[in-house]
Amino acid sequence: MDDWYWIVSETGLVLDVAGRGKQPGTPVTLYTLNNENNPFNQLWKIDCQYIVSKQTGFVLTLSNCPIRDPTFVIKPKDLNDKGQRWTYDSTNFTLTCGLPFYVATVLDAVIGDPKALGVKHLGNQVPKEQKWIFVKCSGFEYK
Repeated sequence: MDDWYWIVSETGLVLDVAGRGKQPGTPVTLYTLNNENNPFNQLWKIDCQYIVSKQTGFVLTLSNCPIRDPTFVIKPKDLNDKGQRWTYDSTNFTLTCGLPFYVATVLDAVIGDPKALGVKHLGNQVPKEQKWIFVKCSGFEYK
């Protein structure tokens, strides 16, 4: 998939590299969709099992997964890091990390708070906090 997407939670917020950060370890938070001049910190693409940030080329990483206070950050690709591998299920709209049955979850829809995102087990019914939609972006060029 070479296209770029906003990854939108059913809460209406999108995955956002905090503060337009470009350093490894920068938190990924929730924010309102920015479709103005420079949305690159909110754009992602799927490259095999990796979700790549348009702004940095780093991948979405679940640090400390899943037991010890997991947080979402961007980091360079590491083939041994299971917290960087994701599977998107377009049937139930879930993002499952490299550890089976743990899905990306909005814990609290607080804009810009790194603790607003986490992972939880997938239940029989998928709540809106665990549903994600990839919205295709077009018309922006990286400057």
